[in-house]
Amino acid sequence: MLTARKPDIATEDPHLAWSTVPEFAHIYNGASAVIPYVEHYLNHVMAMVRDGHCADSPALAAELDQFIRQEATHARYHIVFNKRMFGAGYEGLKTVIDRAVDDLQRIKARRSLAFNVAYCAGFETTATFSAKFLLERCFPLFKAGDAYGANLLQWHVAEEFEHRATCHAAFRQVSGNYLVRLAGLAYSFWHINMLFGRATAMVMAVHRADMTADERRASVRVEKRLIRRQLAYMLPRMLRLLVPYYDPARLAVPLQIAQALDYYRRNDPIRVSFADAVEAA
Repeated sequence: MLTARKPDIATEDPHLAWSTVPEFAHIYNGASAVIPYVEHYLNHVMAMVRDGHCADSPALAAELDQFIRQEATHARYHIVFNKRMFGAGYEGLKTVIDRAVDDLQRIKARRSLAFNVAYCAGFETTATFSAKFLLERCFPLFKAGDAYGANLLQWHVAEEFEHRATCHAAFRQVSGNYLVRLAGLAYSFWHINMLFGRATAMVMAVHRADMTADERRASVRVEKRLIRRQLAYMLPRMLRLLVPYYDPARLAVPLQIAQALDYYRRNDPIRVSFADAVEAA
């Protein structure tokens, strides 16, 4: 059963470079600028499935309700975080946001519901492996920095794993056509990574504005190494998405993701990064 958590993770003066490796933080800060608008699109499409295709599946309709609540909460939290970026010299991100909104509106208007749901399922099933990578392989990068940005990402991706199968189930309810699923998967992977990449490039440009040439080259190397490391983890595992009968519901919940889901269920203020809390336990 999905749970729409509302963790109290904000701080008064969070650092945008919230990781001890600033490039790691800024890769995901760039994604954060785009995320609310992707979440709004996901919710609109899933509401169409719930309202128009779930008369014979009340369990899926209830799951979609919870999915929409989770994603709406993610969007609200990222909007609050993003305001801090826009107030710190990252105004250029608006061009990427406008592109994201325009693209997603065009996809909704011009493509079939089946393709739109396949896009959503492609994005969500890809995010599943990103969540596993971040919470199983990146703990040191979440430690000893500013807890706000670290917790925002760790909480968000833990819930991405929790609802890993929802959009996939919605696609099967609407269509289930294997070729449409692959088309949505391929397009969403390209499209989302294009948007995230453009936003991250703008964030990195601000981050590197006052660096020397040597510092800038070193920062670029760190960024490329982080991206290569994530792709090297994700791409081989994502091959299973090409299997006709792939079902993300069969993926077992890793221990650290289960612990994160429990950690962010708390109602008291959370001022320690999940990664730091696990190490201290």
